[in-house]
Amino acid sequence: MLKKLLLFLFFAAYCSNTLSAQTILSAGDIAIIGYNMDDPDLVKFVTLVDIGVGTQIKFTDNGWNGTALATTEGTDTWTAAANYPKGTVLTHTAVNMILGTTGDQIFAYQGTATAPVFIFGLSTKSWVTGNISGSTSRKPSGLTAGSTALAFSTEKDNGKFNITTNSGDKATLLTAIANQANWATTDTRITTFPTWTFTVSGGTGEPSAQPTNLSFTNVTSYKYTVSFTPASPAPTGYVVLRATNDFPSYDPVDGSTYAVGNTIGNAKVVSVGTSTSFLQEGVIANTAYGYRVYAYNGTASATNYLQAAPLESFMVTNATEAGTYYNTLSPSASTFVNDLKTRVRSPYTRVSYDLYDETMVTHFAVSDTSSGQKVATCVYSGEKYNYTPPFAWYTTSPFSREHTWCLSWMPSNATSSYNEYCDQHHLYPTNQTQANAVRSNHSLGEVVTPISSYLAGTYGYNINGQAVYEPREQQKGDAARALLYMSLRYDGVNGFNWTFNYLNTTILPGLNEAPEDLATLLQWHAQDPPDNYEIARNDYIQSIQQNRNPFVDHPDWVNYINFNNLSWIQTPGKLSDNTYTDPMGVTGLSIWPNPMHDIGYVYIESKTDENAQIEVVDLYGRTIYTQSATLQAGINASQIALNDLMPGYYVLVVTTQNRHVTKRFVVE
Repeated sequence: MLKKLLLFLFFAAYCSNTLSAQTILSAGDIAIIGYNMDDPDLVKFVTLVDIGVGTQIKFTDNGWNGTALATTEGTDTWTAAANYPKGTVLTHTAVNMILGTTGDQIFAYQGTATAPVFIFGLSTKSWVTGNISGSTSRKPSGLTAGSTALAFSTEKDNGKFNITTNSGDKATLLTAIANQANWATTDTRITTFPTWTFTVSGGTGEPSAQPTNLSFTNVTSYKYTVSFTPASPAPTGYVVLRATNDFPSYDPVDGSTYAVGNTIGNAKVVSVGTSTSFLQEGVIANTAYGYRVYAYNGTASATNYLQAAPLESFMVTNATEAGTYYNTLSPSASTFVNDLKTRVRSPYTRVSYDLYDETMVTHFAVSDTSSGQKVATCVYSGEKYNYTPPFAWYTTSPFSREHTWCLSWMPSNATSSYNEYCDQHHLYPTNQTQANAVRSNHSLGEVVTPISSYLAGTYGYNINGQAVYEPREQQKGDAARALLYMSLRYDGVNGFNWTFNYLNTTILPGLNEAPEDLATLLQWHAQDPPDNYEIARNDYIQSIQQNRNPFVDHPDWVNYINFNNLSWIQTPGKLSDNTYTDPMGVTGLSIWPNPMHDIGYVYIESKTDENAQIEVVDLYGRTIYTQSATLQAGINASQIALNDLMPGYYVLVVTTQNRHVTKRFVVE
């Protein structure tokens, strides 16, 4: 159902987008070939490139003062009602423009009045170099006299380009149009303009056909293959654009060349050249992608794209690749914890630590960017690191591989020949100096007194005055699930104890480090649930390592495990659960009924009298309900109204002076 809903929303967005797709224009892509300043005012212009439906061009009689357009006159917006091939003659009748009969100018542009991209300019008077008036203007530096700018030496209210049959490349046609000797001007309104014909050629002609049959095969949550049937006759090549949850909103521009990773409007270039099939990586789970494929001829500045009717289609990646992985497991079984341990341990293939860049970095964790580079992200700080492949580790680059479960925490004293050392479920790229070395052996936690920070990562003291490292918000839930996975995956292997009790009573004290607060990790897990990126990452890791992180696939399963000693919790939500224990204040949290409908009740057990804030957070991290409460020692009941909530999963967050306590619930 979720995938069907996503498809529907994507199709609705597509239908809207096709009405407003724009062609990005530059100087000389259209030219004014006629005008009437005697009422009714109008402008005649010719397209010298293909213009897509929905393209908008602004026409104004405001003068250019050298830094911005004046605001004393009017501006009209013309919108292409269809796809117009180059050489099309069009008419715009003025609405807001009131063209002056004692001299005026007409500018065609895209963008804003303070940052316009001028396409063509015409003035019935000579351009000025000083102050402008209502009838004069400076020539914008982006326009060239005799090519993209035309000014008449003698003011006349009406004019027409006087050559009716025209052919040649864009530069030749612009030179002819911007020559006032080729115009007839008059103070008498022109009622009949010429029947112009324009044949726009180029160094290399535009392709005559687009490719066909765009298809997506071998689709997973993290990759798929894109292919299409070549155009006939064969063009020089193809440029493929991809947008997320939308179709590309702009066409490639004639005379421009693109590389994989370049951005065009809302889209990224994902393929350029003669290939009609390529592997698409750098995608995430349960996400719609819209594609457009354009044929082109020529190279460099002579590149000519067929903008009309590009080949287009969309696809949705798989929601998960979990399949039947957990079919034999039941959290209600008393053997659940041991069964889950067995499940994530076999099958399992150790991928060499040295191959992390050839696996995770190359095929999933990085994306293309401009100039043939790729970009990696530091999971702790959010830093973006651009590099030219192949990827290199510290000290050649600033990035290293971070063990979320620190090496110093491992009771096995693991080396690179151990599974736990190489396990990709807890390995992430990080900035070595600014993030990895700062995190060091410290526990993860909430910093209230910062000592240092780098972008979104912070080192400092928690509410108890203990030194902890706090990663950026987007990584908190991911980091928590990585730690919970490592505890479950390796506890008991070769006789070693990986419980949080052992970590907090033996290993961390031996390192003079603060305990790893389990309540904080479970809070992060609830407030930052698995997103499509993390789901796809889990799927990719299984494809090379064969096992999965169950807390990404089943976030609710943490409620059945006491991670202090990795015992089974028969009744999730009871006051003794490690999930909801808070020795500093709130000691219990429950919701009734769960699932609930219009009204629900929250029961909070507190050790002391204190104030609290009750919030409902959706799975996107948005706070959608807030209520203040005064808690008394004992059990407190509070009613929450949920009649405006859509069906789905939510997180209840109770915040006191000392910490947050969370619980998931369902609205039906």
